[in-house]
Amino acid sequence: MRTEEHRDVDFAVASVAALLDLLLIGVFLMLGGDGIWTADWMGYPGPVDSTGASYQGDVVHFAGWTSATTALLGLVLRCWVTAATQVVLLGGGALFLASLPTYWNP
Repeated sequence: MRTEEHRDVDFAVASVAALLDLLLIGVFLMLGGDGIWTADWMGYPGPVDSTGASYQGDVVHFAGWTSATTALLGLVLRCWVTAATQVVLLGGGALFLASLPTYWNP
């Protein structure tokens, strides 16, 4: 049985982790916004970034591994809310980034 303090810490860590997850996905979107992503809602995609062919795969791979690692750490430390938050936000963010059209993956 978890104590009230442990539960409070779990919620606090989950809140901070959620903000960091959203910031991370936002940074990935911002960095790929000029020459990588070609989604209509992002505006003019800019000229093709010739070095960005692997960017989408790299950020999806990084977000997936970060999600798995932090969720496992949350489970080991018995922070169930934190583990669930990491799987939902970073896993969902990785799926969202994987679904975006690029110059190389229309």
